[in-house]
Amino acid sequence: MTTTEEKENDSLNLSSLASALESTVKAEDINYSDEELETMREVKRLLEEEDGLSYVNPRFLAYTVIVCKNRVQDSVDKYRKFLKAMSACGDGSLTNVETDDEMWNDPHVVSFLRKYYVPCGVDFEGRQILWIYGGEPITEEMELTCVRAGILYTAAVHADNKSLREGITFVIDTSKQGSKEKIGNESKLQKLNQSYPLRPQAIYLAGSSYATRLLINGLIRIASVFTKQKILQRIKFVTMEEAVELVPKESAPRYAGGEGGNISDVFEWAKKRYAALPIPDL
Repeated sequence: MTTTEEKENDSLNLSSLASALESTVKAEDINYSDEELETMREVKRLLEEEDGLSYVNPRFLAYTVIVCKNRVQDSVDKYRKFLKAMSACGDGSLTNVETDDEMWNDPHVVSFLRKYYVPCGVDFEGRQILWIYGGEPITEEMELTCVRAGILYTAAVHADNKSLREGITFVIDTSKQGSKEKIGNESKLQKLNQSYPLRPQAIYLAGSSYATRLLINGLIRIASVFTKQKILQRIKFVTMEEAVELVPKESAPRYAGGEGGNISDVFEWAKKRYAALPIPDL
């Protein structure tokens, strides 16, 4: 029998979830602390002086520094790792994170975001969900667009105080891995995806076959040499049904039976969220 206290708690939880879902449409204001700004300036200086960068994208820099917990060397290393991975894509001409306008002006970004990214809401803690849908393969001709769209979308996912500073829930749909056509650039794109600055609080690998699980477990054992153990402990194999149950139904993607965070257009959502990430005063 449900008590009055339980009803009140349910009401509070629903209210909290409703508030969090609202933040997926309009990100709350983000303010950088003086310490964060100081770290951003130092990371920018090192990238310019040691790596010869003539431009450091301020939004991507701010996102990287905060996800790296305001640690100078970790932020520099992560930025460098990402630049190395992205420079291997396409014709090799993309060696730095471009300006916001240059990325948004890629004529294929709109269609790429709508085709390859599935909108989601927030998890039960109010953190944004980044759900990777293993759909069609990405051709070599689309690799540069893939880089630009990935930067814009990943930053947009983190564009609220809770997700930026506490982390996100990361879900990877692996159910189609065995059936996808191989075109030869899979390893390159995997390295790119692994190089994004992320701080996942939960990592769910959904729909893996037994063979895929064996392969991923092998990769995890290799990764354990380089990756912090607490991150590896957050990786869980789940069915697609379990993945959907692990997040609010309102937040799960529509193709998996959810409501997609009530987001009608992933491109418009990403553009508004990205714009809400403040440009730091460097």
